[in-house]
Amino acid sequence: MRSTSKVSELLAALLFVSHAPVAAFATDPDAALALIHKTSEALGPFAAKTALAALAYEYGAHPETAVPRMQACVEAVKAVRIELPVPAPRQAVAR
Repeated sequence: MRSTSKVSELLAALLFVSHAPVAAFATDPDAALALIHKTSEALGPFAAKTALAALAYEYGAHPETAVPRMQACVEAVKAVRIELPVPAPRQAVAR
């Protein structure tokens, strides 16, 4: 089994706490990415910490539904094409 990166895990957690039904994002990577952005903005500057706390609570309170939902979230995040900006190489300035 392939492990996921920390970024993918966090994105899946944000998708998990979005409260959207799995059918809303399972087959549409664009919808999944939009839900991740929307949830992140709604949770504010501590979105990561808040999402992980909510995820832990749901796993403790409702493990029978949390496990399949998180599996669907991880699969949806794997389908999303995420582009991280990479800065261009800097050129030395001769003085």
